[in-house]
Amino acid sequence: MYSNFFGFSEKPFDLTPDPRYLYLTPGHREALAALIYGIRERKGFIVLVGEVGTGKTTLLNALFDHLDEKTRIAFVFNTDLTFNQLLNMAVVDLGLARPDEPLSVLEVFRRLNEFAIRQMARGGNVALLVDEAQNLDRPSMENIRLLSNLETCKHKLIQIILSAQPELDRKLSRPELRQFAQRISMKRYIMPLSEEETYQYINHRLRVAGHRGSALFSRRAQQLVWAYSQGVPRKINVVCDNALLIGYALRKKIIKTNEVEEAIKDLSWSPFSDSREAKATPAIRQISAEVRPFRSRFTMVATLVLTACIVFIGGFLLGSSRLSFKGSGPTPVSTLTRDRGKIQKDSSDRSLTPVQPMIHEQREPSQNVTLSIALQEGSEPTTGASAEKRRDHPTLNEEATEIAH
Repeated sequence: MYSNFFGFSEKPFDLTPDPRYLYLTPGHREALAALIYGIRERKGFIVLVGEVGTGKTTLLNALFDHLDEKTRIAFVFNTDLTFNQLLNMAVVDLGLARPDEPLSVLEVFRRLNEFAIRQMARGGNVALLVDEAQNLDRPSMENIRLLSNLETCKHKLIQIILSAQPELDRKLSRPELRQFAQRISMKRYIMPLSEEETYQYINHRLRVAGHRGSALFSRRAQQLVWAYSQGVPRKINVVCDNALLIGYALRKKIIKTNEVEEAIKDLSWSPFSDSREAKATPAIRQISAEVRPFRSRFTMVATLVLTACIVFIGGFLLGSSRLSFKGSGPTPVSTLTRDRGKIQKDSSDRSLTPVQPMIHEQREPSQNVTLSIALQEGSEPTTGASAEKRRDHPTLNEEATEIAH
């Protein structure tokens, strides 16, 4: 679906155990070498143990490419069967019986023994690979032990490889299975990938799928993948596949933490369980917490810069409007107050009431001249002729009284 968008020849994170995508860490390389050596040198029982999703089945498939044509292999991958059914699957895989042919355990043993002897005479070998061996019950394990008795005085005729999860170790520690445990000649463990191996694993699979160019997953995104998967290849495949799908939907050519975080939430959350945050591991929360402060700081700086720009522009516009208001508009209230105070001071110095300025503004020119003459004749209180003039101008007296109040 997203292969063409990212330039893949095929999807890089499929869950199929394709040996072409096997990334050989030192531990995987050692385990593969032990399997090859154990079969070639006819060591009998070999056990491969690893956690779920660590690549055991992929390693077994890769084993086919390292064995010659003279080695015949029967691969049994379904262990939820009886021992008789398991043996029937093996002989069908080796071409010793038809799928619909019912065989007894005795007949299966006879055919396997004869076939193994012929193979050894031709310089060949026979190997039985049993995957998911931790599911074998005690009777089946005991019968497999008896199967290893097919041997000559010098060599084992059939090499048996058991691939299992750690539960097999616990079974083998039981006293009733001590005979089986003593037959094991080689045991190897596959461990999850380290953090650096996880990054290399991601890039390895991308290269095999045909990706060329710069890194498709950012470093932070890879760290988040490792924190979620803890180095388990199957979990790496699942989260990377989902992150690529989200990136394709959003038309993003580079997968960053947002896409990986969303993929993890989709894989961890369920409407029938707790919230997404409760499912996040401490490592995921730590990496997410490391990413979020950077985003928060960036948002804070951007907000401060934007606020400063708004304040600067607002201040500039306000200053311009004040200059315009002062130069051509009405006199501000503060200016009127200062002017009135100055007039009142001048009036007190000259023993005048502060009515004069207001009278000059409100009377007709002839009345203002008459009042001015009367005021210039002296500074004593208005008596005599002045009083008579005031009585002759009742309107003026009313306005003066009203202003004084």
